[in-house]
Amino acid sequence: MLVNVCLLTPSTMFYCCTGIGHMVGAGIYVLIGTVAKEMAGPAIILSFMLAGAASMLAALCYAEFGTRIPKAGSAYVYTYVSVGEFWAFVIGWNIILEHMIGAASVARAWSGFFDSMFDNVIRNTTISVLGELHETLFGKYPDVFAFFVCLLHACILGVGVKTSSYMNSFLTLVNLGVMAVIVVAGYYYGNSDNWSSDGGFMPYGTTGIIAGAATCFYAYVGFDSIATSGEEAKDPAYSIPVATIIAMSVVCTGYVLVSGALTFLVPYWSIVPDAAFPAAFAGLDLNWIKYLVSVGALCGMTTTLFGSLYSLPRCIYAMADDGLVFKFLAKVNKKTQIPIINLAISAFLCALIALFFDLEKLVEFMSIGTLLAYTIVSASVIILRYRPTNRGLVRDSSSLLELPTSQADSFEMDMGGRLKPSYKFLEPFFGEFEPGYIVCVSIGWFTSSTVVLCVYIQYWFNIQHVSWIDGIVLTALGTDLILCQFLIEAHEQNSTELPFMVPHVPLIPSLSIVCNIVLMTNLNLLTWIRFFIWMVIGLLIYFLYGMHHSKENDVTSYSVLLSSSEAGKTPWGAINKSRKRVKTEDDRKPIIDNEELADNGYYH
Repeated sequence: MLVNVCLLTPSTMFYCCTGIGHMVGAGIYVLIGTVAKEMAGPAIILSFMLAGAASMLAALCYAEFGTRIPKAGSAYVYTYVSVGEFWAFVIGWNIILEHMIGAASVARAWSGFFDSMFDNVIRNTTISVLGELHETLFGKYPDVFAFFVCLLHACILGVGVKTSSYMNSFLTLVNLGVMAVIVVAGYYYGNSDNWSSDGGFMPYGTTGIIAGAATCFYAYVGFDSIATSGEEAKDPAYSIPVATIIAMSVVCTGYVLVSGALTFLVPYWSIVPDAAFPAAFAGLDLNWIKYLVSVGALCGMTTTLFGSLYSLPRCIYAMADDGLVFKFLAKVNKKTQIPIINLAISAFLCALIALFFDLEKLVEFMSIGTLLAYTIVSASVIILRYRPTNRGLVRDSSSLLELPTSQADSFEMDMGGRLKPSYKFLEPFFGEFEPGYIVCVSIGWFTSSTVVLCVYIQYWFNIQHVSWIDGIVLTALGTDLILCQFLIEAHEQNSTELPFMVPHVPLIPSLSIVCNIVLMTNLNLLTWIRFFIWMVIGLLIYFLYGMHHSKENDVTSYSVLLSSSEAGKTPWGAINKSRKRVKTEDDRKPIIDNEELADNGYYH
């Protein structure tokens, strides 16, 4: 087993609170009411389970990368290492979108929930002074309060990670306590008839559950805030995967219990989407619970907003440090040891988005970039597992000459990316390719086939009127997916050993890819159009600036944030330039001398 949960380090506890606080916020207090009333009904429980399963699969992949590459940037860095700079920029650009939209949407929800406690006096005053926005693209009115809420949270983060983390941890604990009150009160005062009347437990059918899962996925966005902070963890190889798994398990369980309590408490058709829990308890004359839930909602959304604004500048920092976006965004303040300019600009942009766009438009636009990032990270796990290592021998080749002959015989050449002995009959077809190449092609083809299959089922397949064409298409695509998995399984994994590794590769990462693509096909066409516009802007930046300032080929100037072990020598956030190694005569000698091997009895 990887961990003993009882032995949680302070670093692990901090990242657990960061991940839980980032996930448990606007999702539980804003999305549950809308999904339960308009999409899934009481079956919202199944929607959260489906979305949680997809998120957990992606979280496992993130956890492995967190131990493999403890560097700021999350999926951006992972993709940079595994599939190259261009795709890394695409993912990094979408991670920026995820956190910007996430921060803006939570700020807007925070403002609306706070305003509802005082009979919408802030909204009414704003409209009377500034008027309404009559463009359909924007919200109904400029939310000035949300604008300043976003800036205030950024200022708190600006004083440093350690100071703001105390507030984040406290608010997370308060929020979890309020969730416990909701669950106990909901099931105590609820009625089981609410799960069986007016359409039953699944009033919208399976389609509603899947559509609800696509929306509920927004509620789980935030676990990657743990992976983005690998350099600040004292023991990233331990704390990152442990915190990820624990945070995901706690949040998924909480969502299922809370959403079930709401639909158990009141009929799904009577839910008030904008303030589901306060309205439900107020309808039963439980006003003390109503105000308690209101306080918990503000605490939850506060931690979520902290999480988005915490991760956003770190992803931008990693991209700027690699030269893909403007270099001044990588400057670190000497006093606070965080990228102040980066944080200020990103927070101001988030505040502008919160000022003009309402929550509904923001949430629809958020999922697509996140799902794409999770898909590529899952594919990258497979690519890295089957990529040959740089060393010639497995395990520790440096100690080979010191081992007895009987133990030295157990060492063999690293076979990563090569065909397994039991699949040698494929050698005439694939033996001429470089190790790992067939695996890369197979996972790319697997992803493309999954996209075609999901789009076909979503828009052309009708289960009530199955034709012979449907049978041919589904059989061909299904066979294609199985063949891709067969080809990947036919190859050896490399000898790299990590503190945490995703089990059952390539099955689990492949399932993650399928789940993410299924959810992506449930997003509407307008979301895809907006996503296309965002990508055009990003690609212009990449081709006009990033390509000319990239450090991809400059291995002597690649910089990273200092790890905790180096923090005692120089300030956190200082740039650590790797120096060019001076060549010596020993470089011309072979790594393992054949004569030495013979003298030690290795050949016999």
